[in-house]
Amino acid sequence: MRYFTVKEAEALIGDLEEIFARALMLRAKAEKKAESVRALEEADQDPARAALERGQLQFLANAINECLGQVAALGAVPKSLDPALVDFPHRLAGKEVYLCWRGGEKAVTHYHGVEDGFSGRKALPGKRAASP
Repeated sequence: MRYFTVKEAEALIGDLEEIFARALMLRAKAEKKAESVRALEEADQDPARAALERGQLQFLANAINECLGQVAALGAVPKSLDPALVDFPHRLAGKEVYLCWRGGEKAVTHYHGVEDGFSGRKALPGKRAASP
């Protein structure tokens, strides 16, 4: 497993912002497509069109998963799409922790234990918390 320094994690923020912006745009399209699929299935009048719409919805879902895969390919751990949450494996005082980034933050200022989630975030020693 790769461990990130704070600087290495922060260097990826621009990439993460782009990836999550794309994923959220795809999710909005998928939500509209899902509504269309539901309406077509309820109407039960055009099975061919419903099948086509389901295929397009699956394509959008795969594209969202591909975005999250891009985050993982960077060595980070995607935790949530909205809000965008990403963890970076890190060693702090000899312990394995996760640096924690939330969409909108311009710096990595928090961490949490491996067993803790976002609610267990703590400010990194020597870092000032910045609000998104």
